[in-house]
Amino acid sequence: MSDFTENKRYISVSGYGWTGSGACIDLLKEFEGFDALQGEFRIAKDPCGLIDLENSLVHNWDFIRHDVAIRDFLKYCNVLSRPTSLYRKSGKDFSNKLNVDFMMESRTYIDRLTNINYIGDTFVHRYNVPAYKNLFMKLRSKFGLSNAKNMYFSRPAYSDFIQETREYIDNLFNQYARNNTIDTVILDQAIPPTNILNTSKYFKDIKTIIIDRDPRDIYTNMIKRDKLLGPELKNKNSVSAYIEWHKQLRRVAVSDSNSLHVDEYVLRLNFEDLVLNYNDSILKIKDFLGGNMQHNQKNRYFNPSYSVKNIGLWKKYKDQSVTRKINKELEEYCYYD
Repeated sequence: MSDFTENKRYISVSGYGWTGSGACIDLLKEFEGFDALQGEFRIAKDPCGLIDLENSLVHNWDFIRHDVAIRDFLKYCNVLSRPTSLYRKSGKDFSNKLNVDFMMESRTYIDRLTNINYIGDTFVHRYNVPAYKNLFMKLRSKFGLSNAKNMYFSRPAYSDFIQETREYIDNLFNQYARNNTIDTVILDQAIPPTNILNTSKYFKDIKTIIIDRDPRDIYTNMIKRDKLLGPELKNKNSVSAYIEWHKQLRRVAVSDSNSLHVDEYVLRLNFEDLVLNYNDSILKIKDFLGGNMQHNQKNRYFNPSYSVKNIGLWKKYKDQSVTRKINKELEEYCYYD
């Protein structure tokens, strides 16, 4: 197996919520040299993540904005880094999962993007402080005392931002790949299906598989699990809200729709095809990803004969008038075998 630092790639498996992307991740794990990071890896797309950082440091730069964006990013990285438990704050435990000092790598990344550090003060820093602390800071100012703190000054060129970000991502995963003897890292939800090209650029080599599913089954699952719009749908039977939600989530970003090459980086599959057209789906995945992929652990993680029970759930839904309305409004997304 070649060193990940020399011959590496990422695969993002993404969905829209309850579309069955986990089944595709399980299938990919059966190939030699592939492994999936536990948990979703959303650093590119989440609020205060990479795309927000890029917007503030590169495209919408203004004095102070970049300092706030960097602080927000590091706070977000702290959440990703730390473990969590019943009595702890929320965390993703990536330091342990990746066997890396996640915060050290994140701070080093920010240091490489920063032109200078300086001691400064701005009213923006007081926006979110509690009332008592705001009063304390005003009193300090009144008596001529400083409220200054360490601040970042960062205005990288676009090309430098992308280069440093790709290096940062690789540094997070190098040890993980070595420990697991792999050259392909599978990431859950790393690239959003609504903004593919703008987030793919943060990875040196990434392809995205997007999984969708019959909207009637998605609706049925939402109500069953009380997730996303589930409680709303159950309480008010607001199928119209679900239909609007479904349509808007599948709107293609302008940058993606205008690209002539986006299909080189994106493969779209239905969950139903992974199950009912298993062999054909594997051939499509192999052709899309390229290379000499060895499917040497077939059915270890994904067994289509088991997953078939998750197809056609809508047929047993108690109110078929709802599924008929979904079928009428979202016919292009419904699956007919």
